[in-house]
Amino acid sequence: MWFKDLQKIIISSSLIFVACFLAGSPAFAQGIELTNIQTSPSQVHVGDSFRINATIVNNSPDTINFNGGCQSPLSATFDKNVAVGQAMGCFAIFNAELKSGQNTTVVGPASANSYTATSSGITNANVTFAYYTANKTENTISTIFIFDISERTPIPEFPLGSVLIITIVVIFGIVFTKSKKLPHLSF
Repeated sequence: MWFKDLQKIIISSSLIFVACFLAGSPAFAQGIELTNIQTSPSQVHVGDSFRINATIVNNSPDTINFNGGCQSPLSATFDKNVAVGQAMGCFAIFNAELKSGQNTTVVGPASANSYTATSSGITNANVTFAYYTANKTENTISTIFIFDISERTPIPEFPLGSVLIITIVVIFGIVFTKSKKLPHLSF
C-alpha cells in the first residue's frame, strides 16, 4: 500500500517538475515579459515628476505590435504617494513591432500624462504593457513594481556670517601681500 502512495508522489512531482521546466523555457513560454522595471530618475523625491522604464521581452512565437510616439504602451496605477496628471494631448502615434525572441525598452506614461510624487514611502505600482497580436487582438500584461519615494533633503545653507569673515580675511591677505615688498628672486 505504501508503495503505491510513493509511486503517486514520484509521478506527481515529476509532472510538476516537467511543467515548471517547460513554462520557464523560452521555446515553450507563450508570452510577453516585463523586466528591468525602473523609475527615471532612479531616486524619486517628493515633488519630483518621474517616468517608468521597462524592458519588454517577446517570448511568444509571434511578432507583436504596440503604439509609440506620444502614446505609450506602458502605464501604471499607484496605491499611494503619486498623483497622475494629464496635460495637453499629442497626436504623433506610430506602430512599433517586436519580433519573437527580441526585446526593447519602453517608457511610460504617455506624453499627455505625468506621474508626480506627492508623499514619501514605499509605493506599489501596477505596471501594464498593452500590445496587439497578429490578429489585431489587444492584450495586456501587468506586474507589480515596488519603489521608494524619499523626502527631499534640503541643501544646507552656508551661514552669512562665515561668508563675511572669509571675505574680509581674503581682502586683508591681498592688501597685506601687495603692500609688503617682497625680495626679487633671480635664477
